[in-house]
Amino acid sequence: MEQFIHSHPSEAMEVTVLIVDDSKSYRYLMATSLTKWGFKVCEAEDGEHALRQLEQQPVHIVISDWEMPVMNGVDLCRAIRSRDFGHYIYVILVTARQSLEDMLTGMDAGADDFLSKPVNQSQLRARLHAAERVLLLENTLAARNEKISYAYRQIESDLQAAAKLQHSVLPAHNLVLEGFEADWMFLPSAYVSGDLLNYFSLDERHIAFFSVDVAGHGVSAAMLSLAVAREFMTGRISNQLLVSQNAAGECFPVAPHQVVRELNQRFCMDNDEVFSYYTLIYGVINTTNGQGILCQAGHPTPFIIRAAGELCTVGLGGMPVGLFSDAEYEDCHFSLDIGDRLYLYSDGIIECENDQQELYGEQRLQQLLGEYRILPKSQVFDRVENALNIWRSREPENRQEQDIKTTRSFNDDISLMAIERMN
Repeated sequence: MEQFIHSHPSEAMEVTVLIVDDSKSYRYLMATSLTKWGFKVCEAEDGEHALRQLEQQPVHIVISDWEMPVMNGVDLCRAIRSRDFGHYIYVILVTARQSLEDMLTGMDAGADDFLSKPVNQSQLRARLHAAERVLLLENTLAARNEKISYAYRQIESDLQAAAKLQHSVLPAHNLVLEGFEADWMFLPSAYVSGDLLNYFSLDERHIAFFSVDVAGHGVSAAMLSLAVAREFMTGRISNQLLVSQNAAGECFPVAPHQVVRELNQRFCMDNDEVFSYYTLIYGVINTTNGQGILCQAGHPTPFIIRAAGELCTVGLGGMPVGLFSDAEYEDCHFSLDIGDRLYLYSDGIIECENDQQELYGEQRLQQLLGEYRILPKSQVFDRVENALNIWRSREPENRQEQDIKTTRSFNDDISLMAIERMN
């Protein structure tokens, strides 16, 4: 007899067959044949007794009479298919019925095969071998699915760890730096994001900020965004990327366009084998007077919403980082008065599509942020997220903001940062 593979190709075991019939003598005759053929046999006198047997021990094949008291064979089939026994159970119905309607009834109930009474021994053995082949395929598939599930769990665990690492490099919420308060919204399209942002003190009189958006999605984009963030973090401390020193030993911030140009040259040198690029905004604010300078490298154009509601954009466009090693970048000057907010955002917001493939756009974002300019920044971010969910819903004109708060991920990474002068 062919040996049945239970859970792994190297684990062979005998097949257990449950014979269900209200005739004790009939069960005895069939059990004798099955035992001789190498099967392990157990018996039940009706469907209810059979279900108790199935719950107590692993059974691979059930051979059941159709006509039985208490619970007949068809009802037993339905009961087996409605429960989870941890493995597939092959069911053969034994009946004297021959009509097509009866066969369809049995199949609808979950029967895999049929035998006519009286049972022919050769037919029975052939049916059992067919059942073994089906069960072998089922168990092989189950083993492969388990391997796939295990691999998926490992990948999911690794992605969760990567997401935790990425979040660890984000700044604190509502961080106050020398009279300036900054906060952010960060919504990855998957576990990890190609977006990243930060703000930090350069010295006693200057704060710096950056927003980066790596082309693409997923792990590779997230790894690159972390690499860019590392350049800024180490640049504050060791390699003079962000801070320089004059002949008198005085430290001063490096102009943003020089920082971006240096990053571009570094990245182009390391970008020969795998083509990639990222958009970036890097800037510095003098905390004593609110004067700021930023460099825009392909990133969406930032804007300032004044305390009185006036809006002005800040930026000169520029090439993304990593496309051309000789790319040149320019600085753009701005100023922040008390109550003014500088907003930086990734294109995941303005390129969010509705069902008609219409983009949310800069104008809607600017209008929304202007409308809620007096709200705390965290509440503004909630309004933005809700507005984007409404926008991509099927009935954007008929839904209210408070009606939608979904956990469905966006198609692109979304990040938004606000820096406000407090005093």
